[in-house]
Amino acid sequence: KLYGVTPEQFKADIEAAGLKVLSSHTTRNLSNEELASRNFTDALKWWDECIDAHKRAGCKYIVIPWSNVPGSVKDLQTMCDFYTEVGKRVNAAGMKLGYHNHSHEFQKVENKEVMLDYMIKHIAPEHMFFQMDVYWVMRASASPVEYFQKYPGRWTIFHIKDHKEIGQSG
Repeated sequence: KLYGVTPEQFKADIEAAGLKVLSSHTTRNLSNEELASRNFTDALKWWDECIDAHKRAGCKYIVIPWSNVPGSVKDLQTMCDFYTEVGKRVNAAGMKLGYHNHSHEFQKVENKEVMLDYMIKHIAPEHMFFQMDVYWVMRASASPVEYFQKYPGRWTIFHIKDHKEIGQSG
């Protein structure tokens, strides 16, 4: 269900308000046990149901809004392999999978790899696009323009916001 109703009812309610279902933020990330075992079976069952529901609701994009920073580059690669498989399944349903950043993805894993950069380099564009949240890029003391130029074609959707309490992001 989406917000307590069937995907079809959700779509009808949205369209009755004069809007169109375009995208949804949702996720089922891997547990520590799944990361260690590289067994994605249960997580992929969840994703199969999720993908079906979002297709029935009329979504074009499913966006993963959060993932914890893994403790090792090995776990980061496992996460990328998992997201690649999810992306293949989303593609097969006629939609696209994306990832929405926050500031923590700019941390280095094992003091070696910036999480976001690693994900962009290790997940093929056809399996995942990235939704740049300009505010969180700025909060990470990175440059949205530099990231846009560094990885052309990877940013399908942007999230623009600002918090007046801490000043404009520019």
